[in-house]
This record gives sequence, structure tokens and C-alpha cells, in this order.
Amino acid sequence: MKKLFLLGLVISLFIACQNKPQRYFDESPEIETTKAGIKAYETQDWDAWKANFADTAKIYHNTNKASTPDESMEGMKQMLSNMESYGFGKEGAEVEMIVDKKGRTWVNYWNTWMGKTKVTNKTLSIPVHLTIQYVDGKIVQEYGYYDTAPIQAAFAEIEAYNAMSTDEKAILKMIDGVVDGWNAHDISNLKSLSEANLIRTTNGNVEINNIDEYEGFMKTFVAAFPDFTVKVDKSDINGNKVYINWTVTGTNNGEFLGNAPTGKKIKTYGFSVWTLNNAGKFIQEDAYYDNQTLFDQLGIAPPKS
Repeated sequence: MKKLFLLGLVISLFIACQNKPQRYFDESPEIETTKAGIKAYETQDWDAWKANFADTAKIYHNTNKASTPDESMEGMKQMLSNMESYGFGKEGAEVEMIVDKKGRTWVNYWNTWMGKTKVTNKTLSIPVHLTIQYVDGKIVQEYGYYDTAPIQAAFAEIEAYNAMSTDEKAILKMIDGVVDGWNAHDISNLKSLSEANLIRTTNGNVEINNIDEYEGFMKTFVAAFPDFTVKVDKSDINGNKVYINWTVTGTNNGEFLGNAPTGKKIKTYGFSVWTLNNAGKFIQEDAYYDNQTLFDQLGIAPPKS
């Protein structure tokens, strides 16, 4: 009798579990509405975007203060006016629908927002989490969580650029030309922007005495690191000098200073001061970076001299 009772209890629990309402979904009309809203945002189809919201909807993005869909839309328009391009990643997005214990319907959306600013061409990559409550197929609440600091910093750079004089903008364009030349593994840009007797110092020591030696220096690095890339992190101008913080990346797939390729990746941070003469030509670059870090990343010993 006792065994029959236990068997009946197990069956009852099994049936109860089977009849438990589903709470998690990876497909639903609400999920499709969320995806459609993301697409409308990316194409700036604001009528389609707003149509997903109830008239009384409240939007909270990184704040406890609610915005209406109209207020949120105007903020996004203003923000996106500074972007050359933007959108969410096409791969890696995660979306799910949850019915909580109170019977409320929520959609969670995780993805990475990427954009490129106008004027400064700053690239941004920001993880985003949206939590959206639906009632009768309409959004009644939306919560957004993401780091706004990179966006604010990028827009501050745009404001600073717009405040520059024409001469300062021309100098920054020259720096862009130098960087583009390095990334294209082509010395011609630097040759056209510099005097023939261009000097380069590294950590206070004269390393290069003319543009031809600079070309050999460039060839050494791009041969050793075929994907060699330099990115300007920050730049400032003071008189005839340009101060640049930069990041260099690459993969050692070629011989480097007599060492066989290691296949290892490097990422080095540095600082350069470029000096112009009265004719507006570069006459010197003073570069500073940690050589030891570079060799440690490659797993090789630095040269003795």
C-alpha cells in the first residue's frame, strides 16, 4: 500500500510539472516586434519604431527618469546626427521572452552597438542590454543599459575639432595622411608631407636621419608584421608640434631583426611628437614606447645594441 502511495505521489508530481506553464521563449510575436524595432532604429524609420509603443509607454535608458517615446526619439535623432554609420551586430545577438511570476511579459535583448563618428571617424563598440515589457503586443516599459562614456568622449572630440582653426585642421589631416600611409604600408604620404632630412628619435635616441632611412624602417616593420596597423587614440596641437597617443597591432609572420617569425600578436601603446617647420613640413618625430613589452610579447630577446 505504501509503495502504491509513493508511486501515485511521483505520478502526481510528474503531471504537475508537465502542466506547469512555460515561462521562457525564444520565439514569440513580442520577440519579432523587438527585432523589427531594432531594424527601424537602424534605418531611422521613426514611424515604424514609434508604432511599437503604447501611448503611455515609459523609457528608461541608464536613468530612473522616464522619457516618452517622442522624447527618446528626439534624443536618438540628435545623437545619430553625429554618426557616419551605426548599427547592431549581425552575429552574437541574444533575445528571449520571459513571463515572470506576476504574469508580466518581458523581452530581453543583448547585442553590441557599433558606430563610426562623422568628422573624427572614431569607431565605437558598446555592449547593450534592453529589457522591454509588453502588454497586448505593445511596449509599455523599456529599460536600456550601456556605457555612455565612449559616446560622450567621441562627441567631445567632434566639438573640439569643430572649434579648431583652419590651420590646425590641416595639420590633423596631415597626421591622418601619415597614419593612412603606415596602414597602407606606403611611404609616399610621409614623403610628400616631410622634408627629405626628416629625423626620428626613439625614446630619446636618434634612429633615423632622413626619409630614405624612414622608408627602410617602415619596410622592416611591415615585412615582419604584414597586418601592421596603427591607430591614433588622441591628438593635440600646440604651435608647430602635434602630440599623438597611438596603438600599434600586428602579427609576427615575417622575419624581425634577425628573428624567425613567431606567429604571435603584438599590441603596443606609444606617444609621438611631430614637429613642423615654417613651410608646414614635418622635420622630426620623437617616439616613445616600451621596447621591452614588444619583445616580451614576441617571446624574443631585444637586440644588444
